[in-house]
Amino acid sequence: MNTNNAILVTVIVAYAMGCTTTPHLRTPSTATGAAAAASTGASANAEVHPTAIADSMTSHVLVGSWPEGGDKGILMRTPHYLLRLSLREEPFRDRIPDFMETCFVAYASALGPIAIPEEPLEMYIFGDRTLWEKWTRKKLGRDAEIYIGLGKGGYTTDSVSVLYDIGRFDTQTIAAHEGWHQFSQQTLQHPLPTWMEEGISCYMEGTRLSRDGAPSTFRPWRNFERWSELREAVRADELSSLAELLDGTPQEFLQDGKNSLLTYYAQVWALVQFLRDGESGKYRESFSQLIQDAASGKLAGRLAASKAIIGKKGRERAVQLRTGNAVILEYFNPDFATFSDEYTTFVKAITARGAGDRIFRGEFPLLPAEPPSTASIVAPTVAQPALENKKR
Repeated sequence: MNTNNAILVTVIVAYAMGCTTTPHLRTPSTATGAAAAASTGASANAEVHPTAIADSMTSHVLVGSWPEGGDKGILMRTPHYLLRLSLREEPFRDRIPDFMETCFVAYASALGPIAIPEEPLEMYIFGDRTLWEKWTRKKLGRDAEIYIGLGKGGYTTDSVSVLYDIGRFDTQTIAAHEGWHQFSQQTLQHPLPTWMEEGISCYMEGTRLSRDGAPSTFRPWRNFERWSELREAVRADELSSLAELLDGTPQEFLQDGKNSLLTYYAQVWALVQFLRDGESGKYRESFSQLIQDAASGKLAGRLAASKAIIGKKGRERAVQLRTGNAVILEYFNPDFATFSDEYTTFVKAITARGAGDRIFRGEFPLLPAEPPSTASIVAPTVAQPALENKKR
């Protein structure tokens, strides 16, 4: 796989995105899948999907102040993160540890159990852009201007996410998005195709803070912003073909304008959803296997030996590049035309009239609505130990 540190841009245009560098190949963690699952509350034999809820009493420790973050800068440690925070709203700041731990549960289990990093992940969230720019110039030197010029929100490089406060909703969205990038950089020995890496990051944006102070939750379908962009592109007949989507990069779509880039993100979000839930879930197991192969360093070898990818040059290209349809052919369906038709049908179905209400609630939009129950449910009480719930 390509290990050059070329910049993979994921600019925020309207919906809180950032940027990330290409993941480095990493030595595999000594933690096993079972250990990873245990640390996140998941079984090694069962996924936590589609909803992951962090413990409302997530333990986090205030380590001390963080001078580079300004007057409100603090350093906090959670089971899986080292957080440097200086958000403008202290109540929001104080909920970030719980939020990121919920994200971590999703990262480590929603696509199948992934061995967790041995060291805590580092994330910076500055209270304003000025402090963020100052820190970026200090740490990145000549490369700083590349990141500073990318737009608002932040970036991830060398497994460290460096963000700044852009409002409560957008900040949590970019934190969930960039958090996957840093997690994948630490845990996957072989990087995923660009479209899949970005699609999963958008998928993880389904993590949300609750409004009533309850634990944060993860519902991957709860992404009304991505869905709305997808729906508008369908209505305007502006979707890219699947081949164009897989061959392109965010930079290339950005050259065609911000709407093209937003449609790209919406389409790769939908593609990951399709691999999980489309066609009655027939690709889900293969998707999980692909993630496991990337984590264990087997992805490149499988592509190199693939019989579904035509020709030696085709297999070499599949190993070297992060674009193209190679993983589709090898892992999901050697008949690309059929796969493409299935995806297109799925996109049109999930953007059809009436789907928006389910998306807003974080529900799979293609499930038929359940008829209202006419059953009376009687809850057992201490005085009625033998009474069971029955339909009347």
